[in-house]
Amino acid sequence: MQKARIPITKLTGGIYRNTLEYTNEVFKKYSLGSGTYPYLMILYNKEGISQNQISKELAVDKALSARVIKKLIDLDYIRKETNTKDSRAYCLYLTDKAKAIIPAMKEELGIWNEIMTQNLTEEEKDNITDILSKVLGNIKKYRLENEESD
Repeated sequence: MQKARIPITKLTGGIYRNTLEYTNEVFKKYSLGSGTYPYLMILYNKEGISQNQISKELAVDKALSARVIKKLIDLDYIRKETNTKDSRAYCLYLTDKAKAIIPAMKEELGIWNEIMTQNLTEEEKDNITDILSKVLGNIKKYRLENEESD
């Protein structure tokens, strides 16, 4: 008899909700939460990108990004400068305050990854990363194809 398969959405939903709880708790001391820290992490890797680019990276709407970015500017984590190639757009940069907390944020995210994968072998960690990357790629492809048809 075949074992009943747990729906992927149930598993990823559980991982997502627990990750939100963890990041909200550990980043509270920086006045950040699960909805704000990803913006800093993206800018850490791609400083100088636009708000629209961040929205696409995170797959969120522009209005949400505008609210989060305003909050991060008010908290002195991000600064924006007019784009020299397009005066209607802004380039976003981390402030020194943000750069100072990035190592601690990366450490906390690493701890969470260790907690999630503590009983897995290195091969299993590689496998789950590969499989979830493929799943995410399928989702992105689907969304892109359906955006174009709208």
